[in-house]
Parts: sequence; C-alpha cells; structure tokens
Amino acid sequence: MEAIIDIIEPVIDGPKTVKLAEFLDEWGDILKAEVVKNMNPVYSPKAEDDWDLQAREKLQQLLRKPFESQTRKGIFPIARSFFKEDHKAAFMVGEMGTGKTFMGLAVAHLIPKTHKRILIQCPGHLVNKWIREAQNTISGCNCINLNGKSLDLLIANKLTSTKPVGTEIWVMGKERAKLHFQRVPQRITVFGRQCCPDCGGQVTTDKETCEYCKTPMWMADRTKVRRYAKAEFIKRFFHTKNFFDLLILDEVHELKGGGTAQGQAMSCLIARSKKVLALTGTLMGGYVRREGA
Repeated sequence: MEAIIDIIEPVIDGPKTVKLAEFLDEWGDILKAEVVKNMNPVYSPKAEDDWDLQAREKLQQLLRKPFESQTRKGIFPIARSFFKEDHKAAFMVGEMGTGKTFMGLAVAHLIPKTHKRILIQCPGHLVNKWIREAQNTISGCNCINLNGKSLDLLIANKLTSTKPVGTEIWVMGKERAKLHFQRVPQRITVFGRQCCPDCGGQVTTDKETCEYCKTPMWMADRTKVRRYAKAEFIKRFFHTKNFFDLLILDEVHELKGGGTAQGQAMSCLIARSKKVLALTGTLMGGYVRREGA
C-alpha cells in the first residue's frame, strides 16, 4: 500500500481541500488496482463454485425469490463468509430500500441445518415488521415475539433447555433487551454497624462491592419498575454457548458504545450466538452535511 500513501500525502499536505468525488476521479483507477492486488474477496460472481450452485437451489425454496443483485451483492458474500469460510461476524451495509431485512432472512435460510434458531434484535417499532417479513419469506418458520413484558418464554428455556424445531425466529426490541431494574445498596446491621450481608465484614466505604469477600452489596429496588433485561437473562441463564445459530442486529449503528446499556446488551446476545450479522444503512453514524452548510 506504499504506492497509495505516496499519492495521497501531497493532496493532504496541500493548501486546498479536495472533494472526495474529484479525488476518486483522479486516483480511482490506481486505488482500484491496489485493492484488487491486495484483497482476497470471499465471493466473486465470476468464479462461482458448487457451494454457490447449491445455495442458489436452496434460495428457490423461499416464498419470495431474491433479485440477482441481492444475491450477488448481499446474500452470497455474507453466507459464504459464515458457512464456508467460518467467520464469526459480518456487516451488511445498504441504503434504505435495498432489502436488508429480506437479505438477512435469506442468509438465515442458508444456515446448513434443518433445525435452527435465529434471534433478531431491532428497534421496538420494527418487531412486528420483522415477524411479518419472516413469515412471508421462509416457509413454515416459527416466529416468537420476545418484545412483551413477560419473561415466561425465557424462564421456560432456562428450566428446560430445548432444541429448535424447524426454523425458529425470535424477535426482540432493543429497548426490551437492555432495560433492567434499578438497584439500591444492601447492608445488614450488626450491633449498630453496617456490614456486608454475605460475609458480615464491617462496611466502611460507599463501594458496591465488599472489600473482604468481593461480593456485590446491592439489591433490586422494589419501589421502582420491576423488570429484568432480557439480554442479561439470556447470557446469565442460557448456558449453551451457541444457543442461537445466528444473531441479526438491525440498525446496528444505534447500538454502539461499549459503556452504554445498549452496547452491553448487544455483547450479552453475541456471547450466546454462533454467528452475528449486523445490518445498517448508516455505518458512519448517520450524519450528513450539505456543502456550504
């Protein structure tokens, strides 16, 4: 990539700002040549093999058939990355209207198993849309709405671990995934002194963890909303590492931030999923600026 750096440096150091379109018009062919030389694509439309032919046959089982552009630019690159090259995660980036929902479901259909379980996390107002799209795309799929307040379904799987029957598609809103109970400090009083409820050691600081036994000293606040984050529940009580064959994260740009509740919920779901597919139309944050604004 030294050739690229040598070309770009004079432009960066120059006194004027070069528009991206102008830069690509001037140096696009050289950049393309460097990419072709150094990149090894997972999928090439000009070099399809037996895997691709079998995948094309399987896509014909869908109730709605994909456009050729969707197959070549979205479905096959992701599916080959997952199920042939055995990569863990992938991004599908496309403008609104390209069919990211449909292509994500098509990738799920290509999972090389008869019985599979897919979890979809999306904005809450899109839960019913995902269920409707799944039912109109994958024949005989069993859609499960996890966006209600109840934990009954999750508790049932905690008590009795079950295997998927056919194609199971679980759909949950990102707010339900992250919203947790609020907590308050927990102490016991021994001879007028505040002590750790686990080991009985005297508490001399405001820290939430006991300095002696390292046990958390807090409990749920029963005076506030009583709820349990479903993503946290899945990670804590579903002990099967690959409980979900595929996790689809819709509008993933809204989930960024490792220190946020939303980012932590996403990490909990990833920990229980074999493959992760992130969908977005605004990979760089969704902000645009008009020239001269």
